[in-house]
Amino acid sequence: MPTGLAATLEEVTALDKRRDELKIELKRIEARRSRLEDLAVEELTASGIDGVKVAGRSWRVEMDHHLSVPMDRRDAVLEAARGMGLDTDVLTQVNTARLKSVLREAANEAGKDTRRPFSEGTALEGLVSEFTQSKLRHRSV
Repeated sequence: MPTGLAATLEEVTALDKRRDELKIELKRIEARRSRLEDLAVEELTASGIDGVKVAGRSWRVEMDHHLSVPMDRRDAVLEAARGMGLDTDVLTQVNTARLKSVLREAANEAGKDTRRPFSEGTALEGLVSEFTQSKLRHRSV
């Protein structure tokens, strides 16, 4: 039976091996969960119901909106934002989270379908990259 440093290093090696095994298992679990989540989103969307209570959780589908600004369009986006009346004087780069928030708010006020690009019909249309994605959400009940 090893003692001292040798024993410590053998245990570290054993833990590293176990950690690697668990990482592989976690990847399998995450892949399976992702496939099941996609299936649940499809089924909930097709059913037309707003949500369902199952397994102690209240499940619903929400739209995630993603927005990015390609580096080669940064200056044009800042100029378009200024043209829309947004305060960009202190910006040295585009704050996509803030920009998305402003566009979402404007889209909601205009009654636009939130599955459509938020920049549609604005000076930013065609300058920013956008996509929406249906996402399964839940809360415990």
